[in-house]
Amino acid sequence: MDKFSEKDIVNYVDGEMDSAERNTFEAQLLHNQELQKEVALYRNIKATLQSHVADNRADAQFKNHLASLNKQYFNKQERASAKMRSLPWNKLWYVAAILVVGLLVWAPWNKNLYQQYSNTQMVSFAERGANDRSELQKATDAFNSGDFKKAKEILMPLLNNDQQNDVLRYYLGISQVETNEVKIGRINLSKVALGYSLLKYDATFYVALSYLKEKNESACKEWLHKIPSSASNYNKAQELLKKLN
Repeated sequence: MDKFSEKDIVNYVDGEMDSAERNTFEAQLLHNQELQKEVALYRNIKATLQSHVADNRADAQFKNHLASLNKQYFNKQERASAKMRSLPWNKLWYVAAILVVGLLVWAPWNKNLYQQYSNTQMVSFAERGANDRSELQKATDAFNSGDFKKAKEILMPLLNNDQQNDVLRYYLGISQVETNEVKIGRINLSKVALGYSLLKYDATFYVALSYLKEKNESACKEWLHKIPSSASNYNKAQELLKKLN
């Protein structure tokens, strides 16, 4: 993950980076697939724990223990530094072990293939105008927190004003698929996939996932086969193909 540590990922997801740190992190997040996976993993762990812990007293004790670990190993002084040292392996292993206990209890891997492969992060683009940048940040925050309905509502007018923007179309398409507007989302994703955008094969993968969400495995495989070996997500596509066979 280059210069970013586990604590950087925690701080980013928890919204505890300053604007300069966040911009630097997101600039790399856009192109670094390993970092994207690590961020998605932490989001999944956090969401799983939060959704199962809130209403149960025993679970609340577990959540409090996690919070104490966060304070102990990810303290505010450490959060403030731009480059943070990784935790010593013995401490990191201890934190990981506690998380594994939670995962063994709640088994978040019991998700269907669509859910397993549909994790992505939206990155806002600072070169746009001030008003658009503000709206993009709102869309980014909504998208990355899983509020795809809100993200869709923000992205639609932005795309209407900029029909050639494949980035907006890509994230709008994903948001539509996530909110069960699968066919219209697939139309937007297909436009990106059939064009010449840098997101061409990312969109191709999500077109495949849109069919997978509808349990149409044959169409899903057809689109996965469109991803060439030169694409950055080729291995992921091949992995999903193997699971579908």
